[in-house]
Amino acid sequence: MLCNVVRTVTPVVIFVIMGAQLLFGQQVVDNWKITPNADGRSAVMIFENPSTYLKIESDLEIAVDAAGTATRGTIHFTNGFQRAMTPQEVAYYLFNFDGDNAYWDFREKQGSIVSFASGSDPIPQDIVGKQVRAISEAGKFYIGILSLVPNSPDHFSLNIRNNQVVFFRNAVKEIQRLK
Repeated sequence: MLCNVVRTVTPVVIFVIMGAQLLFGQQVVDNWKITPNADGRSAVMIFENPSTYLKIESDLEIAVDAAGTATRGTIHFTNGFQRAMTPQEVAYYLFNFDGDNAYWDFREKQGSIVSFASGSDPIPQDIVGKQVRAISEAGKFYIGILSLVPNSPDHFSLNIRNNQVVFFRNAVKEIQRLK
């Protein structure tokens, strides 16, 4: 008799649970599967079937800290083997598969980005020396460490992969920082 017992679940409960999971669980952003850690800010990012020269990689798994910096990575190969990435490989894959912007987009969906208009708002002193994302008027994204340009309030610079790039503030629509 116990085998014939049917359990029912109210569909409303299922939708509520699924809705919460969509906001805080794994999300796909620009082909990256991003799973937040318990702190809600750091995450593990997976890029499946990357288009590489040898085409032997199954996926790339990269851990990102709360500041948006990649901390480590693992390459999984199609033959089942895996190995840790070097710091250079982590930076290379994250940059070339646009993982850094995917992470910022993910955090933006989580509501953990603060932004301001570059041309009109003053640059807050608390973000000088911190990693930010600048969005140009043309819609391009630049991620780097922000510095002020001495004696030139109409400009700022970003250290992007050890290259100092100077920006005209009016050419930048928005500057974002992570909460």
